[in-house]
Amino acid sequence: MTAIRAPAEITVFSGAFASQPLVFAHLLDEAAGLDLDHVEVCQGSGLRARLGGYFDPETVTKILVALEDDDTCVLFLPKAGTFEGSARLRTLGVFPGTLLRAAP
Repeated sequence: MTAIRAPAEITVFSGAFASQPLVFAHLLDEAAGLDLDHVEVCQGSGLRARLGGYFDPETVTKILVALEDDDTCVLFLPKAGTFEGSARLRTLGVFPGTLLRAAP
């Protein structure tokens, strides 16, 4: 199977969470109806590499600078649904990125 990179607008949020499951629990509490299959949580020592799977190096740097003291990035891929942020997740913005898709 061949894969291609398709352009996508990805909304990025940040916060401070001890684990990925806590992020998803927070989203379930705050925004019922989200499609969590289209939400990615990136945190820890591999943060730059995980973001690099979606964004070019310049955009990754912009996101990392915008994180300030937060340790968690939450990516809302196009089909995730609408989320405006919460007391624990702040919006960093919408960034141009790419998604890996199966080639037609």
